[in-house]
Amino acid sequence: MAVVAAVIVAVLAISMSINYFGPDGEPGPGPTGALDGPVDDLVNCVPLNLVSSDEKTPTLHELAERYRNSGRGIDGRCVDVNVVTGHSGTVGDALAAGGKWDVQDVPQPDVWSPSSSVWIERLRSLIQARPGEVRLPDSAKVPSVTRTPVVIAMPEPMARALGWPEAKIGWQDLVALAKDPAGWGAKGHPEWGSFKLGKTNPHSSTTGLHAMVATVSALLGGVPLTVEALGDPRVIEDARALETAAVHYGASVSPFIQNLYKYQAESEDQGLSYVSAIALEEQVVWQYNRGQLVGVQDPKPPPRTKLAAIYPHEGTMLSDNPYAILDAPWVDATKRRAAEAFLGYLHEPEQKALFLDAGFRDEEDKAGEELKKDPGLIAEPGYKQVPAPDTAVTEAVRELWDRVRKPASVLIVIDVSGSMKNTVEGAGKSRLRLAQEAARPAVDSLARTDEVGLWAFSSPLGDDRDPWRVPVPLGPVTGNATRYKTEVDKLRAEGDTALYATTRAAVNALRERSSADRINGVVLLSDGANRYIRDNDLKQLLTDLDPENTDNPVRVFTIAYGDESDEATLTGIAQASRGVAYNARDPRAIRAVIQDVLSNF
Repeated sequence: MAVVAAVIVAVLAISMSINYFGPDGEPGPGPTGALDGPVDDLVNCVPLNLVSSDEKTPTLHELAERYRNSGRGIDGRCVDVNVVTGHSGTVGDALAAGGKWDVQDVPQPDVWSPSSSVWIERLRSLIQARPGEVRLPDSAKVPSVTRTPVVIAMPEPMARALGWPEAKIGWQDLVALAKDPAGWGAKGHPEWGSFKLGKTNPHSSTTGLHAMVATVSALLGGVPLTVEALGDPRVIEDARALETAAVHYGASVSPFIQNLYKYQAESEDQGLSYVSAIALEEQVVWQYNRGQLVGVQDPKPPPRTKLAAIYPHEGTMLSDNPYAILDAPWVDATKRRAAEAFLGYLHEPEQKALFLDAGFRDEEDKAGEELKKDPGLIAEPGYKQVPAPDTAVTEAVRELWDRVRKPASVLIVIDVSGSMKNTVEGAGKSRLRLAQEAARPAVDSLARTDEVGLWAFSSPLGDDRDPWRVPVPLGPVTGNATRYKTEVDKLRAEGDTALYATTRAAVNALRERSSADRINGVVLLSDGANRYIRDNDLKQLLTDLDPENTDNPVRVFTIAYGDESDEATLTGIAQASRGVAYNARDPRAIRAVIQDVLSNF
């Protein structure tokens, strides 16, 4: 990340009036006289929790550090802004629900800055329907801090096969590719297999929601995007066709980015067989091409196969990154003034320049010089912007996705070795009990068209030959949900950990009935290392998990549970199978982690 020199300002008596820009790009009201300086107290800072979307967290964190040390603050005190990443949908739902705050690793926000104002308006609608502790300022008083459009990101060779950068490419081209049984063979590249789409869950992720809105807008072909228009059978058919290309979903784009980087580093063919296109923000594409992966702190060498950003000719949506100062019991007058002061700081030229240097755009949608240097991006594309729909239409788009999304076959595999009896400090319950309480309602997040099954494993018990048990064979959710919940409650901890043998068996069982029309996934939760001497060859396991047919893999979504879990091995298992690794080293966070895992389906 380019570094802009810190500006140290001592202000004796300042009365400021700063222009802010709102979601529509027009100037909006901002705080007046919020910056007091000079700061006398550099120790007893005003604490401020700012929960942000992940792509701008590093930039906000750097700016927060600079502000704390700038000699500026309020009432003679410095301001300590704690910038934390939180999934937009998850945070919004928690704010709307009120009551006990239980979002994993995320403090109650004083300021909420999701990627898009659609989340702010959704929260506003939820609050109006069910008033609670949290209130929002008027829309005109929720300014934007920076901007970036959503693009179709494709490995450059694939983009060129579609005629990039000269050709006009859009959402309907992706639908055509998804429908074509020849896949990439229709474009002269049968070696790339079928068209594969990386797309996040619109219930929790901005890019997933924005991509879905832009797609249906394109499919309507100029017809206004309304709730009624979403019932058009042709729109439903084409939206479903595109979803059949999804490799999986998820709450964040970071797993797609990190997996793509790993596979393309092994070989270009590996990268091209993983995913054909991902709905990403332009800024994330720019960072990826430099080796800075969203969700990863340390930079890496630039990828061998860079991403091309396609600006869909039918239109795309803009992430406007709003800054909402919450009206809530925990946000007192001092915190509010601190939040206003930090907002004023963010809108000064020096700080706005840092956002440009990080690959974002300004309030006039202009890119910085760094963004313009990337040959994979067209920094001044003159793209068509799809207006953000109202809340009713946004909810209807999500409901449409629920109807057309790719169905899943999910085998949930839970470690019930003896160590799962251990009591979790601060919870007063065993690891197994917390896992049961989290896994039991997981089935409720699956659709009626999905399949679910339950396995438990430890080591062979009694007359058992195998170290795993099958309380609920894989079957339709409609028939298995009640039995699944009952059997989860019956699980008991005993024995050692046959991690490798069980993983292989679960994947093989799902492979026997896997379908290219479904997301086929094993959710594997384990709190320890393999302790089964009959199968202790990790290298062979990873080889066995590598899918021969990359068009129809069984992916393993691993959960490292507790501080004794073998996180490195579980990460290797996920990567070998083209799945995703999750971390619940604090078992008290397991409910939120399982929710994240289930967002892949």
